[in-house]
Amino acid sequence: MSRDNCASERQGISFTARSLGMSLLLVPLVAAAVLLPPASARTESLFVSSDIDIPVRRGAGEQYKIVKMVKVHDKAELMEERNGWLKVRFQDGDDGWLPKSLLTAAVPVVEDVKKLRTENEQLQRKNAEQGMELSALKEHQDGEGDKLAACIAEQNKIKAERRASEDTGKALWFLAGGGVLLAGWLLGRLSTGSGGRKRSSLR
Repeated sequence: MSRDNCASERQGISFTARSLGMSLLLVPLVAAAVLLPPASARTESLFVSSDIDIPVRRGAGEQYKIVKMVKVHDKAELMEERNGWLKVRFQDGDDGWLPKSLLTAAVPVVEDVKKLRTENEQLQRKNAEQGMELSALKEHQDGEGDKLAACIAEQNKIKAERRASEDTGKALWFLAGGGVLLAGWLLGRLSTGSGGRKRSSLR
């Protein structure tokens, strides 16, 4: 194989590798473009702002059939926008079109109150659970305290019995020592009396 052929083959391999690398880089970009919804289709929470019940229509216009009626503060998710009309999906799963002017992204006070009430109920439940846990912990602590008090009382009793036993032993040793001394003294007296009588009889 000539040197020119080798060079052309190397160039071909290099071009193929670069093409493959570019293709691999493009795959995530293409996938992201396919999988991500367009900006108009991204969900956004909206609320009915009209003070009266308003009709939801099948299409973007007054000429389309009414599919349902909605009330003020009803929540919906934005699906599409067209010519001043918004296609939305409500919490019950129904969808339809409403004039853009009758919807708002501002959260109503009613929704804030509901949210705060829900959070308050959750905090109350959590507080009740923690109160029960605290009561159980206090009962356990009281039980352990009773066990500790009983253990201390038992140790004090054992110490008192030991001291009493030591005092009794000391008293017995004292009495035994006194008895030995008394016995020695008696023996001495007896010995002295017996010798005196013998000497007097010899005279």
